[in-house]
Amino acid sequence: MFCLAFGKQEVPDETFGQQYCSQRFSYCLDFPASMFSTTYFSPNEDSLVFTTLDTYGQVSVISTTSDHKLNSHQAFDDRMRALAASGESPLVLSIINGDDYYEVNFLFDGHWYHQKAGFYRTHDVLFSLQVPVNRPNMMMRLNEDVKIVFD
Repeated sequence: MFCLAFGKQEVPDETFGQQYCSQRFSYCLDFPASMFSTTYFSPNEDSLVFTTLDTYGQVSVISTTSDHKLNSHQAFDDRMRALAASGESPLVLSIINGDDYYEVNFLFDGHWYHQKAGFYRTHDVLFSLQVPVNRPNMMMRLNEDVKIVFD
């Protein structure tokens, strides 16, 4: 099992898949440790970030407690509005949107994003892959090799 430490750390040089599960936030993340140079786990384990070996790609999972209850359509719209507030609007390429889940691909600020979000009664989880637009092969590899499963 992948050793959890707080702050930046070296990822073991293994080609085998690793798994991190958060019982608190109801998800498991499978990933090949050999793809990443560093990882960060927040002290209360609500955020984790992996950076690829070449530092161009990033995988993140951000979990928040939620006392409000937006449906997935409202949450997605709010997220896109927040990005657009910077002056550039995201270009949505594809979206699947259910009552408590969405999956989206979009371009924003020179990067390609693939996101999956799960919405629970007490919390939300946002999984995100981010790569520069000129690295489509990296996005395809991350999409193949890094998987999140919402419970």
